[in-house]
Amino acid sequence: MREFWTENGKTVTKLILNQFGAAVMGLMITAAAASNDTLKLFASLFAICFYLILQYMVIWEKGGHERIRVDGGRAKWQPLNGLKMGLLANIPNILFAVLICIGYIFGKKGGMFEMEWAGNMYGIFNAIGRLWHGMYIGLIQTFSPNNPIAFLLVILPSLFICTLGYYLGLCNRRIFAIFELNPPKEKKNETKPKS
Repeated sequence: MREFWTENGKTVTKLILNQFGAAVMGLMITAAAASNDTLKLFASLFAICFYLILQYMVIWEKGGHERIRVDGGRAKWQPLNGLKMGLLANIPNILFAVLICIGYIFGKKGGMFEMEWAGNMYGIFNAIGRLWHGMYIGLIQTFSPNNPIAFLLVILPSLFICTLGYYLGLCNRRIFAIFELNPPKEKKNETKPKS
């Protein structure tokens, strides 16, 4: 594990920083559209796409660098490294989601347990989770405002993109290749032989 962190720690840190930046952007544009639910939802979807594209670009680049090492025989073919990096980068998300779910189950008023400490924990980590997942806030508030499972579900797109992006980088393929401009093909210089 220590060796994995040494090789991939910078990439994991970039993934976490990208989430922080996307969360701040998501909170700002969702707050700007707070008066209109439809606009808030579209602002949130835009922030989510922005976040996932950032994650894809970082992890694809790491997979591309790893491809060079694999081709040179200096590294083994490990296509699931992207998932591992995604899991490491999502440790705060997983921790918040688990604490929110525990707090909700044991602290819900009118529920089976109704423990005060769990209700307080739910309130605190729900607020922190909404800030940390700022890009998803419009989506959560529109479709599932009081469901703690939503905080577990928002982790899945990042894990999928990290796995896919790394694998595509390792295979030297791109999702956005259809949008790239290709240089014009050079015309062959067909000269007739002199007679």
